[in-house]
Amino acid sequence: MLRFIQDDHKEFSPRAARFIQQANKGEAVLNVAAITIGEVFYAMKTFYHVERRKTAQVLSNLLDAPAFYLPEHRRIMDALERVQSANVDFGDAYLAATAAEAGIPVASFDRDMDKFKDVKRHAP
Repeated sequence: MLRFIQDDHKEFSPRAARFIQQANKGEAVLNVAAITIGEVFYAMKTFYHVERRKTAQVLSNLLDAPAFYLPEHRRIMDALERVQSANVDFGDAYLAATAAEAGIPVASFDRDMDKFKDVKRHAP
């Protein structure tokens, strides 16, 4: 996924593009876990210096393609929307999406949770 997005590797980027095209045609299904998205998000931010909101937008658009299956589709897309609206890291947004979905508070010192009206933060 990262090589496809960045298109920065002579060999791997075209192979990734072909594989995603095949999956879009129904020849494969690419099962993507939240942890994978977190890793891609981290690499985009730290290695490629792509702004969080831009990364979230790119991932949202890509993951809507038929090639991808996300077991936690609604939660992941909610987290990516939260990144775009609050400019937080994916991990914080994912935690907020999980808490909002379950209707439970989050125990955290991280004030980024306060950016979400539907999440109650408890500072231990």
